[in-house]
Amino acid sequence: MRLITSRHIILTLTLALLAGLGTTELFRLTLEANNRVAFDNWAEREATALLERTLGGRAMGAVVFSGETDPSLRAAATGRDPARRTDGDNAARSLETLGREINGEGTFVVNRAGIIVASWDAMGRIRIGTDVGFRPFVQSALDGTETVYAAVGISTGERALFLAAPVWASQNEQKAVVGALVGRVGIDVIERSLRNGSDIALLVSPHGVVFASSRRDWLLSLVGDASHDRIRAIAALRQFGAAFDSPHRIRTLPFDPNSTTVQIDQTRYMAARLPLKWNDPGGDWSLVLLTDLASAAPMALRAGIGALATLGTACFGLLALSRRDAVARQRQEQSIQDAEARQQIAITERQNRQFDLIARLHQTTNLTEMAQELFSGLGRDLPLHQGSLYVSDDDGQRFHLAGFHGNGRAPEQIGTSDGMIGECARQSRTLCFEDPPAGVWRLRPGPGPGEASPRVLLLLPLVHDGRVLGVLELASLSPALAENRATVETILPTLAVQIDFLRATRQARDHLAEVNRLTESVRLQQDLSQQTEDWFRTILDGMPVGLLVVDSSGRIILSNPEIEHLSGYSLDELLGENIEKLLPAPLRAQHVEWRNALTMGEDQVIRMGRKHPALPLVTRDGPEIMVEISLMQTPALGSQRPCVCAMIRPM
Repeated sequence: MRLITSRHIILTLTLALLAGLGTTELFRLTLEANNRVAFDNWAEREATALLERTLGGRAMGAVVFSGETDPSLRAAATGRDPARRTDGDNAARSLETLGREINGEGTFVVNRAGIIVASWDAMGRIRIGTDVGFRPFVQSALDGTETVYAAVGISTGERALFLAAPVWASQNEQKAVVGALVGRVGIDVIERSLRNGSDIALLVSPHGVVFASSRRDWLLSLVGDASHDRIRAIAALRQFGAAFDSPHRIRTLPFDPNSTTVQIDQTRYMAARLPLKWNDPGGDWSLVLLTDLASAAPMALRAGIGALATLGTACFGLLALSRRDAVARQRQEQSIQDAEARQQIAITERQNRQFDLIARLHQTTNLTEMAQELFSGLGRDLPLHQGSLYVSDDDGQRFHLAGFHGNGRAPEQIGTSDGMIGECARQSRTLCFEDPPAGVWRLRPGPGPGEASPRVLLLLPLVHDGRVLGVLELASLSPALAENRATVETILPTLAVQIDFLRATRQARDHLAEVNRLTESVRLQQDLSQQTEDWFRTILDGMPVGLLVVDSSGRIILSNPEIEHLSGYSLDELLGENIEKLLPAPLRAQHVEWRNALTMGEDQVIRMGRKHPALPLVTRDGPEIMVEISLMQTPALGSQRPCVCAMIRPM
């Protein structure tokens, strides 16, 4: 007998492959560890270079120099009258010169009270008189410290870098700070560095906000948890404009920047987080750099190492198999001797297993379980190669397959008058065929495609109270099955009684299941109604345009978050209010007349929207914005009469 089989060879080769994969993984980890050192060194150089381009750069130097030497800026900071100055004013000219020198978007001087007293803006905006004392970079400059600060501009709403330095009382005496000089530079200074660096780069604020990124979809995302208290604290800083005014729109970064290795979109990255000491009172900013780990360990090199390890392990494994084969042959000879001794014990135990099988059949809870127990028990003592158990349906017209043993397949249903199954049921007696003619029955003795004719075929009826409840069909390649026919027939009464009991139990269970199904159907209908409402609410909240639904009396009954963003009013402040609340006072009476003239006809509503496509919208804080309006009529729903739906977009 051959003990080394194809299964053993496949197992050996599989283990060799696993060893190769393990070696490949170890090699990859080694390469990544070496690359980590180089990456960390490069990341530190990048952070140092970025710090030199900002806090230690030419633009910052120009701001510091002007704050120390320019008398016009000193005069502006110490002047008592912060009134607006003309373009010819010395301070304005100095600020313009400084702004163009640093390629900035604007420059301004702040006095000790935190008020802008002189300014220049590339877009011509005048900011004199604005209170910016709450800005941390202004406070740092007034305390005598140069600071780089990244924030969203109050007037522009755009991200920018603010370079702040103190304005000193005199060039020779630099201990008295009389004001602050601030230069605003576009964020593209940072973003160009981020795009030209590693695969992914981010600038993260001390409070965990992504202020700049080489991936636009991560801008103003939050690092870590987005708890209500944390979002409220960040919004109170007013550093990031209105980005954190709506908590439900806050996005979080899809990875932890403090980790050394992260996975994003099925790609693994090596990560490094370096501090940027910009003298921000809130703490250090961070430069986060990520590079694709695939470049650290090339696939071709890893595959070569893995192939060598696999080949070596396979050779060693095959040699070990050969040695194992010799030892196994010796053990096999000993096992034959032991088997002869166990055979005598098995004869005594067979009867005990018969009683145990009958007991287990009584404990089964369904026909499938009963068939499994039956074939499992018979297979312990009989040369059973194939078997099937058929049970009649409730009206006795067909037999259904309850369980099957062996390879191959059996029909799921058989008529009570079809074939040998039907013949056994009609005669209500056991049919035994020894060496049946070729073609009468075919069985598969193994898992392969080959078939053979059985030596013995047994068909046994299962009868209870004069009714044939099923037929047991057994086939074997050994004539010993016929010799043990009596062993099988002893359990037939038990099978018939158990089948009758399980059928009665199933009918009761089916009635109970139908009651439960009807109850669950009612519950699912209720759940579906709530899910539909939530689904429509999600669609409305995600629309990129403002949406208002107004009933026939002009009351607002529905709005979406975009309306809250445009008007500044919360949902609770809008619901129940008249639509005229959002219009300027001179237009409100006219708009009521337009609305009262409607008969709520669909065509008339659409024509009204086309007749007045643009109107001014009054925000909660007072300013007006022009918006484009499209109208449509909503259908009546239950007791709710038709309403007007207005879609609003800023012009």
